[in-house]
Amino acid sequence: MNILLWILQVMVAGVCAMGAFWRYSNWEQASQIASIKAMSHGMWNAIGLFEIVCSLALILPGLLKVKPILTPLAALCLAVELLLVTGLNVHFFGFQYKPTNPASWSFTLAVLSAFIAYGRLVLKPF
Repeated sequence: MNILLWILQVMVAGVCAMGAFWRYSNWEQASQIASIKAMSHGMWNAIGLFEIVCSLALILPGLLKVKPILTPLAALCLAVELLLVTGLNVHFFGFQYKPTNPASWSFTLAVLSAFIAYGRLVLKPF
């Protein structure tokens, strides 16, 4: 179970970090998307910073054995944030299954993040 949780932590952290860096580098392109037009540039940047901090908190506390409670808390925070993003995407895009539907991606990441939080709190704490 520990290996599975580590794989999921690294995977979710990597995806969220790449998404956050994309947020910072592609505002002009992203601002053309309907769900992103609903938020300000400052909010867009704040979400990116939040995702970077949570990505680091998914990995570093367990790796360094310093305040390991931060890992499930970061996973829980990401799960909530990604569920909110899912709701925003469903509002603008609907919930038809398509491989490119952003609601499908964010919901999948939310479920994985919630599983990491549960796994690190209950199944296999550090």
